[in-house]
Amino acid sequence: MATKQRILCLAPGRATPGITLARAITDREGSILLSAGTVLDLAMLERLIRRGVDAISVLVPDNRDEATIADELRAAQRRIETIFRGPGNPAREQLHAAVLNYRIESTK
Repeated sequence: MATKQRILCLAPGRATPGITLARAITDREGSILLSAGTVLDLAMLERLIRRGVDAISVLVPDNRDEATIADELRAAQRRIETIFRGPGNPAREQLHAAVLNYRIESTK
């Protein structure tokens, strides 16, 4: 049975050699630097850092059980509700919804 994986967004300096890209990395013009599925080595990570790449999406093993995932989702929702507490305007509500959706998807 295949190992369950999840996607994390990391700075290239926090990634370790041997990690696999979940999404392609592109330059400012949209040209692909590295394709999704590429297994990164130390030289690649160093080049990404030198090019000023801020974040990469990588696949990591996900050994969490359903209860742990549910706990993490509740904690993420509480943090977002704390950040966006109090009255707001429609733009703030849109931002709140976007951040909450992002956190839910990245926690799953």
